[in-house]
Amino acid sequence: MSISVRIRVSREEKGLSQAELATAVGVTRGACGHWEQGKSVPSVENLARIAGFLGVRFEWLATGRGPQDYDPAILDEPSQQHQSDVPFMDGEMQDLLAALKRLPPTSRSRLLD
Repeated sequence: MSISVRIRVSREEKGLSQAELATAVGVTRGACGHWEQGKSVPSVENLARIAGFLGVRFEWLATGRGPQDYDPAILDEPSQQHQSDVPFMDGEMQDLLAALKRLPPTSRSRLLD
């Protein structure tokens, strides 16, 4: 399953429109449409926001690996939730996001594909 399908399926499972997802992530509805059609890939930051808003695990959304559902009870420390402006990210996910941010855009796209 591609990242575009994972985004669409997750959104539809929550009963949300593309416009609602776009508002939550801070992008246009057209951007969401392009992601779901596979015409573009969300930035790592937007992917993390999508995962948090839809309540799915970042790793699953980005790669298709691991469990889909996010369980807030698995956070190591409640204070870690406030260390990031992206909800539902533990320390390891924050480190992964920081590493992904350092990659050139073409490498990010290849990695997400």
